[in-house]
Amino acid sequence: MTTTTDRRSRAGALAWMREGICLGYGDLPWIADPEQTTVWERTVMGALCQDCPVSTNCAGFVSREKVTAGFWAGEHRDPDTAALLAAQNWVIEPLPGLAGLGGAA
Repeated sequence: MTTTTDRRSRAGALAWMREGICLGYGDLPWIADPEQTTVWERTVMGALCQDCPVSTNCAGFVSREKVTAGFWAGEHRDPDTAALLAAQNWVIEPLPGLAGLGGAA
């Protein structure tokens, strides 16, 4: 049985999420399947994650909780993502004029 105290403890343990950069970019497909995202969206999300103040917390969370969906800590957590990207021979290269978002200034 879950008690109110258990829920509060869990909520406290996840308080770091309120500081995630991704919260300010709700228009990006953070929870979409990788095949439903564009190279541009993945590049932007990855760059945002690099500068996120809670990226270490995020990486620890996905590892502990064995997250298998969504874009967390700089990468898609779908177990088939690597195979999907390799099969389509996708390459993500820096885009000109995107200083701070993974591109050349």
